[in-house]
Amino acid sequence: MHSDEHTQTTTVWTSDAWPELHTTEHALADVIAWADAHHCAWDVVTHAKSKAFGIGSCEYIGWAQRRKDPEAVLERARHLHGLATGRDGFQGPASIFAWRARFTLEHYREPGFTGGLFRQHDGKFHRLCMTLDYTPETLGDVVTRFIDWCGHNYRTEYVTLNSEIVRRMDQPL
Repeated sequence: MHSDEHTQTTTVWTSDAWPELHTTEHALADVIAWADAHHCAWDVVTHAKSKAFGIGSCEYIGWAQRRKDPEAVLERARHLHGLATGRDGFQGPASIFAWRARFTLEHYREPGFTGGLFRQHDGKFHRLCMTLDYTPETLGDVVTRFIDWCGHNYRTEYVTLNSEIVRRMDQPL
């Protein structure tokens, strides 16, 4: 019998913006590089300003929704990166899910940026719903995008945002 000594080298990728965020996984290294290049990405996933993608959002897997440790922050950034770049494996880059991730990143620093729960109503029942971010200037466009996503499975009589009617279909824009 004999013994051999082997030395193993491990590459660790560390965020320039968040030094406590690091990984040995190559796929997550791409996420860190992307988020460092899109500085507001770290803000989006660590603050509650974005209702769609901020801390506490139901968009994320349960264990990562509210935790503030580096592992949870990196998981939220991974998810946002996948949607924003069209590489999540489920939604195409033209889907509303990819669009809302890109929208959040594009408008996050604008005045009045916030988000809320948009709901389709057919006059009798709540139908489809989605949490979307918006600004006062983009609200109309976001409502239109939501209505387009709802499609024609149910008649849309009106749309609410956080229980307040924001558009009635029988009224002109």
